[in-house]
Amino acid sequence: MSTRRWVYSFDEVATADGEEAKRLLGGKGASLASMSQAGLRVPPGFTITTEACGYFYEHDGAWPEDLARQVEEHLVQLEAKMGRLFGEGARPFFVSVRSGAASSMPGMMDTILNCGVHPGLVEEMGGGGGFWRVCVQFMEAMVKTVTGVPAGKSLGEAGLGEVERLAGEFAERSGRAFPGTARGMLVEGINAVFRSWNSERAVAYRKHHGISGMAGTAVNIQVMFPSQISGIVFTQDPNDLRAERLVVESAYGLGEAVVSGDVTPDRFLVQRKDFTLFEAFRGSKLGVVAALGDESVHDAGALTLSPAQIGELCGLCLGVEKYFGHPADIEWGWADGEFVLLQSRAIRGLDLVEDAERAREETVVRLGELAKGGRRVWVTHNLGETLRAPTPLTWGVVKQFMSGGGGYGQMYADFGYLSAPEVVTDGFLELVCGRIYADPVRLAGLFWDGLPMRYDLGEIVRDKSALDRAPTIFDPSGVDEKFLWKLPRSVRAMMRASRVLKKQRRVIRAQFEEKILPGYLGYVEEKRLVNLESWTTEKVLGEFEERRERVLQQFGKESLKPAFFGGIALGELEGLLGQILGEAEGMKLARLLTTALENDSTFEQDAMLYGVAKEEFSMEEFLAKYGHRATGEMELSEPRWREDWSYLEKVVGQIRRGGGRSLEVMHEENRRKYEEALSGLEERLRDFGGSAFAGEILEYLGEARGLLPYRERSKHYLMMGYELIRQTVVELGRRWGLGAEIFFLEVEELPRFEEESVRLRGEIARRKLRWKAFQRLELPDVIDSNDLEQIGRPPIFEAAEEWQGDAVSAGVATGVVQIVFNPREVDDLGDDYVLVCPSTDPGWTPLFMNARALIVERGGVLSHGAIVARDFGIPAIVCPKATGFLRSGERVRVDGNTGKLTRLGES
Repeated sequence: MSTRRWVYSFDEVATADGEEAKRLLGGKGASLASMSQAGLRVPPGFTITTEACGYFYEHDGAWPEDLARQVEEHLVQLEAKMGRLFGEGARPFFVSVRSGAASSMPGMMDTILNCGVHPGLVEEMGGGGGFWRVCVQFMEAMVKTVTGVPAGKSLGEAGLGEVERLAGEFAERSGRAFPGTARGMLVEGINAVFRSWNSERAVAYRKHHGISGMAGTAVNIQVMFPSQISGIVFTQDPNDLRAERLVVESAYGLGEAVVSGDVTPDRFLVQRKDFTLFEAFRGSKLGVVAALGDESVHDAGALTLSPAQIGELCGLCLGVEKYFGHPADIEWGWADGEFVLLQSRAIRGLDLVEDAERAREETVVRLGELAKGGRRVWVTHNLGETLRAPTPLTWGVVKQFMSGGGGYGQMYADFGYLSAPEVVTDGFLELVCGRIYADPVRLAGLFWDGLPMRYDLGEIVRDKSALDRAPTIFDPSGVDEKFLWKLPRSVRAMMRASRVLKKQRRVIRAQFEEKILPGYLGYVEEKRLVNLESWTTEKVLGEFEERRERVLQQFGKESLKPAFFGGIALGELEGLLGQILGEAEGMKLARLLTTALENDSTFEQDAMLYGVAKEEFSMEEFLAKYGHRATGEMELSEPRWREDWSYLEKVVGQIRRGGGRSLEVMHEENRRKYEEALSGLEERLRDFGGSAFAGEILEYLGEARGLLPYRERSKHYLMMGYELIRQTVVELGRRWGLGAEIFFLEVEELPRFEEESVRLRGEIARRKLRWKAFQRLELPDVIDSNDLEQIGRPPIFEAAEEWQGDAVSAGVATGVVQIVFNPREVDDLGDDYVLVCPSTDPGWTPLFMNARALIVERGGVLSHGAIVARDFGIPAIVCPKATGFLRSGERVRVDGNTGKLTRLGES
C-alpha cells in the first residue's frame, strides 16, 4: 500500500520551507496551516495537496489510491475535535470546500459552503425557513459547480419541493443522482474544485498573467463557522499607506457575500496606533466619527460592529500581521461573542502601491537631472496609441527600430536627412513611468545635424501636434566654432533631401508594391516553415537578431515610406482647402474626400470577420490571412490571433447576436458620400473663388487616397515579420522555463541568460513589479520640467456637461457610453453604444461594427481609430482623460465636425 501523503491537517507541519508549503498546500492552505500552528483562532480543517489535483488530471479524473482513505481519516479526526458528527446527528457540523493554488487566482475557481447539509437533517435541526434556505443555497452551489451551469430560477419558497427540484436538475445535467450522504457530497465538492482548475476562466487567468508550472489546485476542507457577522480586515489601508490605519469591512451573515460583492458592507477606518479613533461608513455614506469607548454609536439597524468589537478585531488582526511579518488581508467571522479568522494572505497589490510611489519619486529625480541645462518637456508619442506599456524586451526592440540608426531613422536617411550622432545611437524617445514620450530636444536632431534648430517648447505645451513638424526655430545659442564648417554640408543635405522627396513621392507606391513587397513576403513564407524547437539555443538567438534586421531594419524603413507621403499629401490638401473655405470647413471637406479608401487592410480584415460570423468564411480561412495580427500587437508578449483566437470567437458571437451592419454596405454608403463631395468640388471651389486651385487639389487628393491606406496596409505586412520575431523569443522562453516572463528581460541579456539565470530571474520579478506599478500612475500628455510633481498626480475632472476635443472623423451621433480598456474582456456592448477607450489598434476594430461613435484619449487624424472610424462612417473625436470623466451607461452626443462632446444624462 502506498504511504504517500495527499492530505494534511491545518495543525500539521507539512514542510518547514514556506515556498514548498505553498507549492504543496496552495497559498490558502499554507496560510491556514501556519495560522493554526501559531495558535490563532482558526476553525479546524485539512488540505488535499496540489499533487492530488495533478494526479486527478493525469488519470482521467481518478483519485490517487490512498486519497479516499486519508480524507476519511481526517474527517474522523475533525469529528473528534468538534465533538460532533459531519452532516449527522442533532448538532451536525458542515464544511466549506475551497480551492487554493500556489499562486493566487482570486475568484477563478470554485467554492462550496455548508457542504454536508441535506433534507434528512430537518427534524434534528428543528426545520424552519432558515434550515431550508441553507439547504437550497448549498444545492444551488452544487448544481453550478458540478455541472457548470447555474440552477434554474425557483418558482416557490425554499422547502422540500425546491430541494427535490434541484436534485432533479443535478441528476439531469450530470447523469448521476444527487448524493444522499454528507460524505458523498464532499466527494462531489472535491471533484468540482479539482475540475475548476481547468475551467475556462481559470485557464484564461493563468494565460493572461503568465502563470505556469503548477500541478493544480489544493482543496481546503474547513469546518463552517456559523458567522452572524463577517467580513474582511486590511491591516494597512491599501489605497493610502501613509494614513497608518486598518480598513474593516463587515456585514451580517456569512462572509462570502462581502468577498463576492453581493452586499455593500459597513466600513471602518481605524487608527493603527491604539484604535482610539475611527471613521464609520454605512455603505458609501459617512456615518460617525467616534472614540473606542463610545458604545452609543452601535445600533443593529445602523452599524454591524460596536467600537469594542472593532478594537478586539483589530488587535487580533495586528497579531496576525506581526506573526507573518507583513500587512495582511484577513477574512473573519463573529458569532455568540467570539471572533475567528477564516483566512489570511498578504494584501494583494500593496507591493505595487509602495513601488509606484518609489517609481514616481525616482522618475522626478531622473527627469530633473536631464533638465539641469534648462527647461525640457516630454510629449506623449503616437506610438503610445498601440504600445501603452511596453515590456522591457519589447521596448528594447522598438526603441532601436525608432532610433536614428533603426528602420524609422533610416527612412529619414534615405530621404536625405542628416541625423545627429546621439539620435542615431539613442533615438529621440524616452520611457517615462513605462509610457512612451518624445524628447523634442533630441527629436530636433533627427533632421539636420550641424544646424542648431529647435522646437518652441511653449507651443508644444499648448499644442503637442507641433512635434508632427520639423523644428522651425534657429537657436543662436547652439552656434559654436564648428557651425560654419558644418553649414555647407547641412545646406547640401537640405537641397538633396528636397530633390529626393520630390522624386520618391512620385514612385514610392509602385516601388513598394513591385520591388520591396514580393521579396519580403517570400521571406515570411520561408520562415513560417522553420521548426525552431529543433535548433540549438545559439542558433535561435542568431535567428532573433537576423529577423530583427530583416523585418525592422530592411523592410521596416520601406514599409513606412508610402504612409509618410500620404500624410504629407493629406496635410497639403487640408491646408489648401482651409485657405479657400476656412479652416473648419476645409478640414471637414478633406476628411469627407478621404473616406471609403481602397486597399485598407484593416477594413478588409473586419469585413472578412463579419463574413465569418455570417458563415461566408471559416475561422481557419480568416486566421490563414490575418492570424499574425493581435490586440495590442506592437507588444511582443501579446499572443497572435493564430495562437489564441478566443477574442475573435467573442466578436463573431456578438455579431451573430446583434446582427450588426454589413461592412460592404457601409463602405458603399461612404463611397457615395465621397463621390458626391468630389462631383460638387469644382462648384464649391468656384463659389469661394478657388477654381484656380482645382488641379492642385485633385493632385493632392489622388496622392492622399492612394497612399493613406498604407498606414494600415504596411503595418499589416510589418506584423507578419513581427510575428516571426516573437516566435524566436517564445521558443527561448519555452526552453528556459520562463514562458511569458522572458519579455521582462532586456534584449542584450538574452545571449547570457543561461550563464546568469539566477540573477536574471530575480531581475524579472523586480521588473514585473515595476512594470505593474508604473501602470498605476496617471501621466499627463505633456510633462514639463517646470512642474515635475504633476507626474503621478491624480487628474481632476471638471463637472462639465460639455467638453472640447479634436475632431478626427466627421458626423454627429448620440449613444450610450461603453468604456473599454481591453477588447478581449468585452462580451456584448449592444448596438447603440459610443465606444470610449484610451486608443485603438487593428485588434479593436471589430468593436466598431455596431458603434455609433468613437472617443479616444490619444491620437490624431492619421491614428488608427480615426482612419477606421472614417471607413465605418462614424464620428470620432480625441478627448484626453475621457475614460475618467465619462461613465458607462450615460448618453452622450459626439460631434465629429467640431470635436464637441456633450453629456445628455443616464440612458
